[in-house]
Amino acid sequence: MAEVKYTPEIILQMFAESKKEANLLTEQIKAVSEQMKETDKQIKKNSDAADKRAAETDRIIKENSAETNKKIKELTRNIGGIAEGNGKMAEQMIYNSLEKDMKFAGIDFYYIERNKKRKIKILNLEGEYDIVLTNGDTIGIIETKYQVRKKDILKLITTQLENFRKLFKEYENYNIILGVGGIFFDAEAEKEAKEKGIAVIKVTTENVEYFTEGIRIY
Repeated sequence: MAEVKYTPEIILQMFAESKKEANLLTEQIKAVSEQMKETDKQIKKNSDAADKRAAETDRIIKENSAETNKKIKELTRNIGGIAEGNGKMAEQMIYNSLEKDMKFAGIDFYYIERNKKRKIKILNLEGEYDIVLTNGDTIGIIETKYQVRKKDILKLITTQLENFRKLFKEYENYNIILGVGGIFFDAEAEKEAKEKGIAVIKVTTENVEYFTEGIRIY
């Protein structure tokens, strides 16, 4: 292999070629750098747009959610008002029906009271009862609802009955019979009432129907 002699001319030529390659590499690096900057810019732009769209979507969802919640609350209030009004109507119809002959479950009563309530401070106890019938030895307690549910039956024979005995000590030796009245009865509620010996009183648009068979003394 022949030995290469590096003359000044060859060295200058090699230097020139190296410089040329270096410049070309620099240009390539610069081009790649510019491309990366453009890519970063585009990514940021897309990211900002995505964030903006996400923020707008969140705003719309929140607005719609707030509006929906408002409508639900308003509807709930309206339904509650209707139910309460119909419950009062049922109570009035049952009261009017009983007031005529003062008879319930075949028993004659001397007095009838509506919304009978009492509060005993020392016991921190109070209660209110929709309709109460009284004679010399028996009390008839009737609770009325727009829609009667099973929990209403259970509450009547536990909390309400127990509180009545504590609030109205003058009746502690009286027999107590119970009734529950309403416009609608859940299937479980009517079944529970009959099993527990509680009279079922159904209010229709025309009259009041009493189902007292199997009623028991508490």
